[in-house]
Amino acid sequence: MSWKLQSVYMGMTDVATHNVLLLLKSVMRQCANIELNEGGNLLQHSLWVAYQAQAAGCESPLVVAALFHDIGHCLCAGDPELPDYYRDREHAALAATWLSRWFPASVCAPVAMHIDAKRYLATVDPAYRMQLGRGSKQSLENQGGLMTEHELSAFSSHRQHEQALLVRVFDDAPYVGECLPPYTRYERIVRSVMR
Repeated sequence: MSWKLQSVYMGMTDVATHNVLLLLKSVMRQCANIELNEGGNLLQHSLWVAYQAQAAGCESPLVVAALFHDIGHCLCAGDPELPDYYRDREHAALAATWLSRWFPASVCAPVAMHIDAKRYLATVDPAYRMQLGRGSKQSLENQGGLMTEHELSAFSSHRQHEQALLVRVFDDAPYVGECLPPYTRYERIVRSVMR
């Protein structure tokens, strides 16, 4: 390929990446309109989960997974006909499928598996199950409840199960009033992980 063609191709790639970043930013802005039962909104929650992942020294793909783990709620928020149990059950798979256009499995698998991580923890750790709030217990039931032996085995044998468990732990941690960095602070990390 000539240097001119290569330059044009690289310019198109930069434009495409820029457009994806704008789309992600726009969707995350919409997350600010989704109020959570526990207080705050979905954008604040997503920033809190990403903040914890970064503070724990997680690698960039896991920080991005933490940031976007609940974006599926925003993607289906515009459809008032979807029942809450469907949103509870399907938001992770929807998010992972949508994100897979631009991100590798190291981002998408923990996003897809963070619901199953909750089910796994609730099954293997009664103390975890007991500390869940009323809303979390209801969403656990909507998401399939406790795992069967087969589901436990399938989850624990997945190569990304530990990353999914980390996202879950960060997801469950109560917000403690930290001053959170804005979404724009994560854009460099998001860009670095994109395919």
